[in-house]
Amino acid sequence: MTKPIKGNAPRLDRRTFLGGSALGLASLAAASSFPRPALAKQVKLTYWSPLDPKSNNARSKAETAMIELFTKSHPEITVEVQPVPWQVMGQQVIQAVMSGSGPDLAQLSTTNLPDQVGAGTAAPLDDVVGKKWTQAEKDDFILPWDNTVYDGQKMAYYWNSLLNNEFWYLKTEVEGEIPGTWDGLQSFLTPLAKKQGKPGFLTGLSQQGNAIEFTDWLIPSFWACGAEYVTDTGEVGFLNENGMKPFQWILDMVKVHKLTPDNISALTRDNVLDAMKGRKALSTILTSNIVASARSALGEDLGLARHPGPTGPCPAFAAGKFIMMTKSCREQEAAGLFIESMISKEAQLINAKTAKELPARKSVVADPWFATHEAADLKFAMDYMADNPHFFKFPKKTDFLQTRLALAAQQMMTGTPIKQALERVAADWDQARKA
Repeated sequence: MTKPIKGNAPRLDRRTFLGGSALGLASLAAASSFPRPALAKQVKLTYWSPLDPKSNNARSKAETAMIELFTKSHPEITVEVQPVPWQVMGQQVIQAVMSGSGPDLAQLSTTNLPDQVGAGTAAPLDDVVGKKWTQAEKDDFILPWDNTVYDGQKMAYYWNSLLNNEFWYLKTEVEGEIPGTWDGLQSFLTPLAKKQGKPGFLTGLSQQGNAIEFTDWLIPSFWACGAEYVTDTGEVGFLNENGMKPFQWILDMVKVHKLTPDNISALTRDNVLDAMKGRKALSTILTSNIVASARSALGEDLGLARHPGPTGPCPAFAAGKFIMMTKSCREQEAAGLFIESMISKEAQLINAKTAKELPARKSVVADPWFATHEAADLKFAMDYMADNPHFFKFPKKTDFLQTRLALAAQQMMTGTPIKQALERVAADWDQARKA
């Protein structure tokens, strides 16, 4: 059985997640979309994004269109987009704001927000975004409102939603239904990998990019095994028998079943994505926001399934990107207008249709486009999230813990016992938290 959600994490039933009352959401969307009055002066905003507006990919095109939607309604505000690689975005924002040269706004991943708050680089948004919103409008967000609230202040807004742990496979080489359990998957993939002469399952244990290729499937595997990533009191929750099970599984995939190559310690998320696009592996686990990139290479041959776990599919690990206003921002009213536009129904629908990314708001899903074949990948992710959600608020120093876990997994690959490696992680984590 999948471990039940603990605490106050909200559970979305299918009707609520996939749109609810069409009339209610239509009126909600209308209320959220009225443009605010123009500013009385010309203003320039600097926006750091991991997406380069000069790139010819769907995600960059979508964000450019979202920004154009804003500048058309607010021609008095100029937005200068400065691309920064996602792997170093969090660190560079902190450094820039601390030096007095930070951007007005930045788009980062969920893992980065607690560290921005801890460093004092994020500015509260309570007085500049959604000041007159109703409770229904606040409840319109798919991911929990509290995920971006610290010390009672709203520090960021989700720019999109994403599913961290989709199981990807090549349909023409992996025929049949993907088993929902680890044991079943191993038995299923072994003859196929031998027949095709390529790895049956690929992942990456590199610490680069905050080790997200590894931890995106590791964290929900903890939950499925009855362990925690980080407990409510801040300690690691995997230094136990259940927490060791996911590590034993990947070691068996490499050492026993030979389904995963032993060079995975050096592989990043982008390495794994490129390998799948190049048909160099039969399957992997990656995130919903890059499915469109794989589709461009694989077309309908890319299959999606739920993440197999110890006794059945793992919980859906839902997260997202967010937009924050930095302490460097001097034009806070303009920054608030920009954030409201980027999370509006119109902008979110542009991103869904163009980049095939999950929206941040439930009301967007009520659009008829989500019933079309073009939205099939998004519907798969939304169904998984609605059926088996496990929302999670990242702790401070998440990047440290993720990269430290990847290092521990690398050590296990070279013979360090699982328990010993995890004891070192726990000790390092306690020291980092106290510091």
